[in-house]
Amino acid sequence: MNFDGQVVLVTGSSRGLGNAFARCIADAGATVVVNSTGGSELGSQVADEIRAAGGRAVHIPGRVQDAAQLVDHVVEECGHIDAVVHNAGILHDKTLRKMTEEQWDAVLEVHLTASFRLAQAAWPHFEARGGGSLVLITSASGLYGNFGQANYAAAKAGMMGLSRSIALEGARSNIRCNVVSPYGATEMNSVNMEEERKAIIKPDFIAPLVAYLVHPDCEETGGLFETSAGIYKKVRWERSRGLMLDTTQPLSIDDIAAGWEAIEDFSEPDHPANMGEALGGMVAKATAAREG
Repeated sequence: MNFDGQVVLVTGSSRGLGNAFARCIADAGATVVVNSTGGSELGSQVADEIRAAGGRAVHIPGRVQDAAQLVDHVVEECGHIDAVVHNAGILHDKTLRKMTEEQWDAVLEVHLTASFRLAQAAWPHFEARGGGSLVLITSASGLYGNFGQANYAAAKAGMMGLSRSIALEGARSNIRCNVVSPYGATEMNSVNMEEERKAIIKPDFIAPLVAYLVHPDCEETGGLFETSAGIYKKVRWERSRGLMLDTTQPLSIDDIAAGWEAIEDFSEPDHPANMGEALGGMVAKATAAREG
């Protein structure tokens, strides 16, 4: 698969996961925009190394919070933009009781709000090109929660809902959006990690999935994926068999308590793909029960 003529912005790509994403996408033929905060020399070095290896890359520093300026700079420098991988992120870990509003706001702005701003800024350029793609990098913390990371978990979980909405709104314009939850060894998380474990969860093993999802031949949109150690999985919502009560009669808290086992029973799950299936399915079932 080749990205001939494509321009892909990878935020936070001067090191870690973003670095691996940028190199992989460049290896596949795209012009990669290496983005780093401020005037980081690392970003320039990554772009130089990609070019030295025969790829195409430019370094454009800038905060992801200033997404409109960043995207405009990419278009000025490269002529157009075809895809965005939003990988940049920060941490301000604190337990909920000790977390300040500043720590909450800072993390949500870089992860979630910047995702919105990047998508909005790139949108008209994607439409002009006949389509485009976004990949938002979430985290297991967003999927499952994590102690001391209420801000990070909320931001990363929010990216999933945002991506689904972008996918729905972008469908008629061939604008796709997917979310990837990776686990790879980076400077941030592997200081005390054994070398054998680092080798198993190299960021290089995550990069091909991200590259595939932003490729123009990929049709996937609205998807959520987990990946680590060369394993790639799609994640979907699952609902329990559930409890159905007779709504022609008054309902009470005791009815819920008595039927709790059914509410938690996943022996016959369903997998709604959208709001219509999720909400409409319940209403249709209840209506049929009343009429039957």
